[in-house]
Amino acid sequence: MKQLVVEKNNPTPILWDTPIPNPAPGEVLIKNHYSVVSSGTELAAIEVANTSVTDKFQNSSNIEKGLDLLKKEGFRAVWNAVFPKNLLPIQLGYSAAGEVVKVGKGVSGYHVGDKVVSNGGHAEYVVVSENLCSRIDENTDIKEAAFTVLGSIALHGIRLSDTTLGSKVVVIGLGVIGQLVCKLGEVQGSEVIGIDPDPERSKNKDNFFASADEVELRDVDTVIITAASSSNEPIELATKIARNKAKIVVVGDIPLNISRNDFYYKELELVVSKSYGPGRYDKQYEALGNDYPIEYVRWTENRNFEAFTKLLSQKQIHLLDLVSEEIAFDDAPSVYEKFDDEIRPLSIMLRYNIDTEPKIEMATNLQPEPRTSKVNVGILGAGNFAITTIMPVLKELKKECKVLGIASSKGLSAESLAKNFKIKNKYSTEEDILNAEEIDAVLILTPHYNHSDLVIKALNKGKAVYVEKPLALDLQSITDIEESIYSSENPKLFIGFNRRFSKSTQFIKQKLINSPANSINLRFSVPSLDSDHWTNIKEIGGGRIVGEAVHGIDLACYLFDSLPQSIAASAPVDKTNNVVKDNQVFLNINFVNGSHASLQYFSETNQLLSKERIEVHGGGNSYILEDYRMLRFLEGSQDKSKTFSSGKGHKESLTIFFDYVRSKSQNPFTWEEIKAVSKAAIIAQDHINSGQQHNV
Repeated sequence: MKQLVVEKNNPTPILWDTPIPNPAPGEVLIKNHYSVVSSGTELAAIEVANTSVTDKFQNSSNIEKGLDLLKKEGFRAVWNAVFPKNLLPIQLGYSAAGEVVKVGKGVSGYHVGDKVVSNGGHAEYVVVSENLCSRIDENTDIKEAAFTVLGSIALHGIRLSDTTLGSKVVVIGLGVIGQLVCKLGEVQGSEVIGIDPDPERSKNKDNFFASADEVELRDVDTVIITAASSSNEPIELATKIARNKAKIVVVGDIPLNISRNDFYYKELELVVSKSYGPGRYDKQYEALGNDYPIEYVRWTENRNFEAFTKLLSQKQIHLLDLVSEEIAFDDAPSVYEKFDDEIRPLSIMLRYNIDTEPKIEMATNLQPEPRTSKVNVGILGAGNFAITTIMPVLKELKKECKVLGIASSKGLSAESLAKNFKIKNKYSTEEDILNAEEIDAVLILTPHYNHSDLVIKALNKGKAVYVEKPLALDLQSITDIEESIYSSENPKLFIGFNRRFSKSTQFIKQKLINSPANSINLRFSVPSLDSDHWTNIKEIGGGRIVGEAVHGIDLACYLFDSLPQSIAASAPVDKTNNVVKDNQVFLNINFVNGSHASLQYFSETNQLLSKERIEVHGGGNSYILEDYRMLRFLEGSQDKSKTFSSGKGHKESLTIFFDYVRSKSQNPFTWEEIKAVSKAAIIAQDHINSGQQHNV
């Protein structure tokens, strides 16, 4: 399918051929009929895309992060963290209408054939969550319906203004959203006046003016600013024309360099609108489909969609006069040339070819490749970890492996990685990779929630499996994987516990041969994350213990050469709201051979600390390792140090995996190790989530 994107450091949008996206649980696949180009927002996206890496690093916080990463993990880590990300394109568009052609698991509110609006971009097919689309009826003009997301931004601004029948409203900025605000204000019976310096936007209506000086403005109840400007003039004008105790609502992108006195003497109220309503940027709402109770949040973004489309269905509002031009989607890149003119089009409608039959399923046959001694690899997942960590390593290991295909449900990310790492085949479903006979091994780099399902599918297809941690998010899934292992003819399962393979860990391991360790202390000092970050959402990421701290449990297991037997987990409880504070987690782990590990996982430490510190003790010797690079070891009366140039073992881990696939070496993991470590992390995470301060 075709999708409109803007590449980094290329100001001209282009059409990319990408795999058709595949809806995940709770998502809907839509074939677009129309989408609306809004110049303000899309030009801003193009400007972001063309901000260089150097410019981005001018930000002081970015400089600090970069220097810290350089100090802890070296130049290569900085390079891999910054430059691969800079290669990803930005999708354009966010207001469209079309037809549902496929629904994901758990979707009950939509069916194939439904006409819907969505916040999908300019693409022949888009995937959105249930809460980011809304059904339209047969009375609604689908062309007008394509304005719904833009209309919901305007509608949310109106709602925040508290305007009612007879209110006097001034709208500053008569772009497409500003004119939608005007239309909605008039529908509810407000007296609306629009102001925009562009004469083309203000000349044809009696209530539109090029300047506030052209009209007498008194007793203005509400000023709604929809302009996009780097100037402070819109907010200054708003405070000037607003009556005492009036309300100013900011919808557009403007600076808020407000004068206290301007607000003080009039007791003005300032509100900044958040896009198209409550739920926006809330992962629980948008990604997981959890709605707000209507009794407490009446107008969510989805209910705003519904309200706006109802107005269209009832013919209370008409929008085609806002369309400056309608063009075929194939000609979409030419649209942005028009934005260079002094007079910008108000909006442009993109029309898609809907006569072709939807091709939802991708072909499962890879392009034929001659067999070599290399391992033929398929990649499942094209997220941040794949981009910044795994793909650069695979590029280094090109003598050991060849990446034949990559699959990502979003399509665009697969296409982007394929372009930048010269991968021939890209898909939107994992089945396309798993069904390919040419593929020897798969690397599972997807979000945590589907690791276990993909492991089982891959083992059942006879593929060697490298799965990033965690293996699973619950104990039942581990049992299911175990059944698949025992029923498979030649199962090959390898997990991304890379720390044990780092050169520094291997050095310590050799030291422990003659003097085994009996106690280990591990301290993680990590950046704090918002509570709605995907790793903290139980259904998606599972939590930071199963997602990251599990590395510490495996490392102890490896250095002790023993399995965990019991684990105690504790974390402080915030007494004000009785919520567990997972920024301070303590784990105590007893092992079968009598050794003991203590693990602390902190996210409120000074970030100058090493991210990971390991202390290994036994036989009178001690080994202190900082970020797998700086090692101090005390043996008898000797105090020595050693520096390691390599990182946390990702390259070494994958090298060993490929040797294992080619039968050059044995699997360094036993299933009992993988199972025990994974279960320990899940049990600890469950105890922390339950609010119990201490449990074994």
